[in-house]
Amino acid sequence: MVKTPSFKRLILRAVLRQVSPMVIRLVSVSDHMPLPEFHDVFRTILGWNGDLGYIVRVHGQEINSFRRKTRSKALHEFKLHRQEKFLYVCDTLHMWEWDVRVLDIQEGVECDHAPVCLGGRGAAPPEFCGGPTGYRLMLKRQREGAAMSDPVRLEAGVQMLAEACPGQAARTWDLLRTVLDEGFQSIDRRLHELGPLQPDRFSLKEANARLSELAQRWRLRP
Repeated sequence: MVKTPSFKRLILRAVLRQVSPMVIRLVSVSDHMPLPEFHDVFRTILGWNGDLGYIVRVHGQEINSFRRKTRSKALHEFKLHRQEKFLYVCDTLHMWEWDVRVLDIQEGVECDHAPVCLGGRGAAPPEFCGGPTGYRLMLKRQREGAAMSDPVRLEAGVQMLAEACPGQAARTWDLLRTVLDEGFQSIDRRLHELGPLQPDRFSLKEANARLSELAQRWRLRP
């Protein structure tokens, strides 16, 4: 009878960069988990369905989902230690950057390789909202409403720039006005499609329910 290789459980704390309120997730995964599966686990915890690739930067090397030779590496191959950190980019288009720290390394239990979400804080941003900058703008627009695009205040800002750069053609500032107007329209459209945003909401029960569905799909794989 073939003996199942022993494994460790990595207890990881992931903090999303450039977003406020803070978004944190605590997860427990097998150190034998390949990076593509780790990426699937993380997207599942966040409730994201798309897959625009990943990047992992650890120990001075970069592994991403576009390199055939390295993309299937397993977590144990990095020989991580307690309190070590690595960068995980979930979605290489919108560049959601997560600082991941190894909080603990525990002995695994045979036949129990399933990933588990242990806790968290803050809602996952909408998946396709323009990355951290887009999410921050959506939150600010939701909070401030029309005051954020007050025409008088915006025009005063444009006039200040025009006075500071007298050599610029008048069409430069007309273009800036157009860009600002279209930008606010885009933010409002995304809020209508994805909002209302609840940045402080997190449900551990829902995160683990999604992970259970993922584990079931893995078991049904040929």
